[in-house]
Amino acid sequence: MKKIFTLLAVIMASLTAMAQTTFYGTWKNNSNSFPSFDNYVEVTVNDNGTSTIVLKDLAFGNDVLGTITLNNVSTEQNGNGYSFSMGSQTTFDITEGNMGGVTKGAFEGWGTMDGENLQLTANYFDYGTKSLRYVKFNGTKVQTKPDGPTIVETETFSSDLLTSTAAGDTKTTKNANAILSKYSDNTYSLTLKPVETADASYGAITFSGLGYEEEDGETYISGYVDATTEETSPLYGKNIKGDLSAIIDVDGNLVVSVMLVDMDDENFNVEMQFGKQEEEPFDTVSMAGTLSSFSRTDDGDVADQKPSVLTITDEGEGKCTLTMTEGTLPGTTLSLGTITIPSVAYEADEATATMNLSSGKVEATTECAHPFYKTMTVNSLSGSITVKIDENSEDNDQVSANITFSVDNNGTETVDYTFTTNGYVTGVDTVKKADGSVKHIYTISGIATTQMQHGINIVRHADGTVTKVVKK
Repeated sequence: MKKIFTLLAVIMASLTAMAQTTFYGTWKNNSNSFPSFDNYVEVTVNDNGTSTIVLKDLAFGNDVLGTITLNNVSTEQNGNGYSFSMGSQTTFDITEGNMGGVTKGAFEGWGTMDGENLQLTANYFDYGTKSLRYVKFNGTKVQTKPDGPTIVETETFSSDLLTSTAAGDTKTTKNANAILSKYSDNTYSLTLKPVETADASYGAITFSGLGYEEEDGETYISGYVDATTEETSPLYGKNIKGDLSAIIDVDGNLVVSVMLVDMDDENFNVEMQFGKQEEEPFDTVSMAGTLSSFSRTDDGDVADQKPSVLTITDEGEGKCTLTMTEGTLPGTTLSLGTITIPSVAYEADEATATMNLSSGKVEATTECAHPFYKTMTVNSLSGSITVKIDENSEDNDQVSANITFSVDNNGTETVDYTFTTNGYVTGVDTVKKADGSVKHIYTISGIATTQMQHGINIVRHADGTVTKVVKK
């Protein structure tokens, strides 16, 4: 995941007749280098055809500009309004910020103002580059400076954005941006863009007023807040809120999980995942158990069971291959040897240290000498494997497994198989070790809960270990 730090310095403002006027409005730019944000400018028109423009508590990205003053801005009256532009006589002062080396030579600008409104446009070279960009400001006259919080830091992250609708339709936007802004009141806003689902486009969605906490070098950001879209008339979802959980890990990576709901439409919901890390493949693991087989034939019910070894090999993307030794066809002298079943879906539940397995119809292979049984159709498979710590065992890793599947026996009958075990095994990396119970579950904001919530959960196990679990 690439983290892009914003380094911008762009200023322009407007005028009022013979007095200081404050305009409050929104800064936007065309390059997504920082999220649109509200701020203010103060303008004083001088008698000599110039104006003085002051901007306070201003920050673009990670560059805290502090107070900026433009003196001797060229000013021309046009009817009831003014136009202005920077000229050779304009001076540029910056104090209190960390960008003292920036001067008016880095950008040029112009704008217009009528009695109530101010519009600005500025071209500038991004700091340290030769890339020309554009910034626009639209503001309205206010009596006094707004008391709202100001942005003190902004970071932009790039990763894939996955959206999923209530109907189960998904869409992946490659290299989307997540723009995270920290405010002077210690709250955050987060903007995701572009946001597209299988049936709608929202441009950008911004979540403001998010709380945060820091622990062990990681930052947890969360909130159930109003969401605003760049698209003023979205096709779906007009009065939306976002239940957002995010984490910035010790390596500086951002992972975001959001559930969107519409307050006017109970059938609307959209899930979004940003920065989701690919699962690392787990090491192949084996365990001893028993493989039982059963079939009901015209000649009566027959069953068999043999000691067996189950081996699980990760295929990636949530699939694994299962092999079970000593497979048999009950009531016959044929040995199937090792049965290999591919493309079994797995899902690890870290809270209970359980690996859940499932599969639809797949083709399994065997070591049977008879050509009819070298491949067999597995109709379905389900089961689970649970690991727990046993303090009375030297291994400490106790595993229980119960896996059932049915096989089509050459079109003549169905054979049901069950693999079971309840013993000790080492090297089980598919699920997190736990003692079989969860001591506490907390939301990302630190509130204790009795069950897993959507988003990021903090799980404290009875053995003292802590894991972070993302529930979709």
